[in-house]
Amino acid sequence: MPTNVYSAAMCPFSSGRCLTDSFNPQAEIWRFILERLKRRQRVALLLVADSRGHAPGRTGFKMAVGADGRLCGTVGGGAIEHDTVEEARALLRKPHPRAQVAVRVHEPAHPQTSGMICGGRQTLVTYPCRTQDKPAVKALLRSLEAGWPGVLTLTARGISFSAAKRNRRQFRFSRKRRGWCFTEHVPAPDTIYLIGGGHVGLALSRVLATLDFRIVVFDERAAVNTFTRNRFAHERSALPFAKVGRVIPAGPHSYAVIMTPGHRADAAALRQLVRKRLAYLGVLGSTRKAHQLLDQLRAEGCPPECLTRVFTPVGLPIASHTAAEIAISIAAQIIQVRNAGGRYGAKPRS
Repeated sequence: MPTNVYSAAMCPFSSGRCLTDSFNPQAEIWRFILERLKRRQRVALLLVADSRGHAPGRTGFKMAVGADGRLCGTVGGGAIEHDTVEEARALLRKPHPRAQVAVRVHEPAHPQTSGMICGGRQTLVTYPCRTQDKPAVKALLRSLEAGWPGVLTLTARGISFSAAKRNRRQFRFSRKRRGWCFTEHVPAPDTIYLIGGGHVGLALSRVLATLDFRIVVFDERAAVNTFTRNRFAHERSALPFAKVGRVIPAGPHSYAVIMTPGHRADAAALRQLVRKRLAYLGVLGSTRKAHQLLDQLRAEGCPPECLTRVFTPVGLPIASHTAAEIAISIAAQIIQVRNAGGRYGAKPRS
C-alpha cells in the first residue's frame, strides 16, 4: 500500500471534511431517510422502478420526501416529479400509509396519458419508510460509503440489503398477484485515478466530484500546492510516479488519467498501465507528445492492441485551453466511455 495517504476525513480544511464525503449520490438520499427514521419522522422513498423509451428519470432514480416538506434526490424532474411528490406528501398524512405503484404513460394518444409528449413510460413506486427499515438502511449506507457491492431489495413489506452479493441484472422489477418486488445491484464504485496533482488534476477532481466517481490522486510532489489543497479527492497519496502501477487495479471499475509534470514521468506511468485492462486510460498532452509516447512504447514491444486503447491527446476536441476547459473535455470523454455500455477497455465508436 502507498505511504502518506490522505483520506476524505483527513483533509486539512476548516470543516475537517472534504467536499465529497461520499462517492455515491445514493448515500445522500439514504442518509436523509435514516435521519428522519431516527427522529421518528415520516418519510417516503420515491423510486423509478422501471423506465421505457424517453421517459424522464431512468430506472433506479430515487427521491426522498420528508413530512417536514424537505426533499432529497430526483426521479427525473418536471411535472411528473412535482405530481409524485404531492401524492407522497398526501400519502404521508394518512394514518396508515401503504406503498403505491403507478404507471405513467407519456404518449399523447394513450387514454391514460400523463400529458407529456416525450414518448416513454415509467413505473413509479412510493414507499412510506418504516422504523423496521433502519437496520437495512444503515447496512446499505455502510456499503455505499465503503464502496462495497451489494443487493438492495424493496417490496411493499419493507427494505432489505445484502452486502457483497450481486444480481446478473442491475435492476429488476416484477409484479405478481402477491405483490411487487424491486431489486438493484449496487456495484462497487467507479474509481478514477489521477496520476498528477497539478492544475488540471485539481480542476478535473472538482468536475468529477459532481459525478459518482471515487477520486484518487497520486503525486510524488507531496508539498505541491494544487495537490495539498485538493479537497475534492476522496484520497490523496504521495507516491512516486514510477510505482503507481502497483496500486491501480485492472477491471471495469478502474479509470486512469496520466497528467504528470513531465513526459518522462508520463512514459513511466503509461508503461505500467498500458497492458492493464482498464475501463479508461488517458494521457494529457499535445498531439506531438502523444505520438512520441506511443512510438516509444511501440519500439519497446508494447502490443498494438494495448496502444489503441489509450486516449491521447486526452479529452473531447472542444478547443479547450484553460485547466477548467481541459477538465470538462476529459470528464465528458470519460462519461462517453462509461455510458457506451460496451466491453471495458475498448473505445466507443464516434
